[in-house]
Amino acid sequence: MSAINSSISKHGLTFKDPMNEFLKRLPLFSDLPEEDLDQLCRVIQELALSEGEELFAQGSRGDKAYIIKEGELEILRESEGRKVLLAVRKAGEVIGEMSLLHETPRMATVRARTDSLLFALSHDHFDELLNSSTSAARAMLHTITSRLQATEAMLRQSEKIAQLGTLTAGVAHELNNPAAAVQRGAGQLKPLLEKLQSTVREISSIDLTEAQDEALSGFDREIQEQATKIDDLDSLARSDREYEMETWLETQGVGDVWEVAPAFVSMGFTPDRLSELLDHFSQEEFQTVTAWLSARYAAYSLLEEVEQGSKQISQIVKALKSYAYLDQAPVQMVEVHEGLDNTLVMLRSKLKGGVNVRREYAEELPRIQAYGSELNQVWTNLIDNAVDAMEGKGELTIHTRSEGQWVVVEIQDSGEGIPLEIQTKIFDPFFTTKEQGKGTGLGLDISYNIVVQRHRGDIRVTSRPGRTCFEVWLPIDFNDVESGEVPVPGMNRMDDEKKIQIYKNSKIIAVVGMSTRPTRPAHSVTAFLMEKRYRIIPVRPGVDEILGKKAYPDLMSIPDTIDVVLIFQRSEEVPPIVEQAITIGAMVIWIQQGIVNESAASSARNAGLDVVMDSCMRVEHRRLF
Repeated sequence: MSAINSSISKHGLTFKDPMNEFLKRLPLFSDLPEEDLDQLCRVIQELALSEGEELFAQGSRGDKAYIIKEGELEILRESEGRKVLLAVRKAGEVIGEMSLLHETPRMATVRARTDSLLFALSHDHFDELLNSSTSAARAMLHTITSRLQATEAMLRQSEKIAQLGTLTAGVAHELNNPAAAVQRGAGQLKPLLEKLQSTVREISSIDLTEAQDEALSGFDREIQEQATKIDDLDSLARSDREYEMETWLETQGVGDVWEVAPAFVSMGFTPDRLSELLDHFSQEEFQTVTAWLSARYAAYSLLEEVEQGSKQISQIVKALKSYAYLDQAPVQMVEVHEGLDNTLVMLRSKLKGGVNVRREYAEELPRIQAYGSELNQVWTNLIDNAVDAMEGKGELTIHTRSEGQWVVVEIQDSGEGIPLEIQTKIFDPFFTTKEQGKGTGLGLDISYNIVVQRHRGDIRVTSRPGRTCFEVWLPIDFNDVESGEVPVPGMNRMDDEKKIQIYKNSKIIAVVGMSTRPTRPAHSVTAFLMEKRYRIIPVRPGVDEILGKKAYPDLMSIPDTIDVVLIFQRSEEVPPIVEQAITIGAMVIWIQQGIVNESAASSARNAGLDVVMDSCMRVEHRRLF
């Protein structure tokens, strides 16, 4: 504990036996030697909090860990615009350690639930404690693991509830318009029925001839049909036609022309068309006939409005029931297109603000075995994220296809894209690109687990400005994947003929991550390629040369034209290398066996490069030649 020893003189607090005894009872400090524990007590700072006082805020910099001596503290995390209570920590517990270990901002806000007393341990002293005591490190690992699991479980539930709330609000909004139309139509029908009955009595008082009855029947059929059509007249044209109709009706002695003229224009009738009735009815009878026709059209229109509103309500309820797979077994044969369409209905209120949806559905897409409601949660997360990425305006494309024993769904948006350097992190728990409080960072993690763990499928992403595509692979029967009868969809594999052409056409190979140690593959594979007459250019910062060849710090520093970029780096380090390879105009990306980064590989393919991934260039050369 040399760091602690060297800092004793800089801190004035000295704790007596009660502090020592308190810390010894905690798993984090229980196995520390007595001398080290005494020295630790001297550098710990004491902090008192009043009820309701905030210790630190979510997103702030973490510079200390805290041990609770007395009182209770609330752990709160902002999620979807509200604060979620994750836990209540009590005496003897450690808080704030996550930010110190990961050197990341605070994941949650902590405030005092009661008056509390805490002991603060600085970053340096905390590191020294874990480095000097294996028991402390084990205790901290157990604490972190259990807390991550508890936090993730709670936030997953919060995410689902928030999503349910969003869907409920959207469905309520969608139901409101047709329900209002039904209510409005029913309300207007009541007085209209009285007027219609009055006109029927007046028509009945006319002793209709067969010709008159036939003429009225023809007009009645026309207005029934017209009531189901949308009026597409612009306001100026409608105004002109109404004026023309009013003028003509007045000349025929019809009263209340301001009321009946708009109805006849909506019916699509002209004065010439109505004048045909004058061939069968007197002027006095014509007034009765026009009132009857106007009332009939109003009734048909209201009935059509009520019917359409009822159909919309029925459609939404049916979609909601199908979306949730109510009264159905959890696992069943699922129609993917139906699930996608139901999800679009659920999100209609969010889409209609400016999102153009294109459905590019494959014909005769096979049904798949799936957990239907969980799969719809995946579609909801992906589509909802896509709309957010486009800020509510843009083009959303949903493309489906079948490949052997797999169904593939692509959800593509025209948003700004996901930066290449974070594409490998987007499925990690708690990782989010949204501003603080707008997302939990669990939506894509939940989707990934549903697709990969529950359905034995795969989910991938490719992104560039103006085009982000999530590709979901689902087996037709996930039992076949579990039994090994159907292999899990791998990365795009290159055929042997194409690899042979790469070997034959390539002359200069830049090796990123080339090792100076002969026992490492990043050295021995390269040496093999040199024996095969390939020109090798090492890329490794801080090294002047390897195998007698000048080394460069990065691809951008190489003055020569590169044919192949061979990568021996960790998966998370691949994206910026691929970005440089695209920039310098390399022809091929070859990623060494055991290294997989599908998003980076997809970016290279989209830029026109050939990609071989998770494959050894020496092994393949020996196999093919």
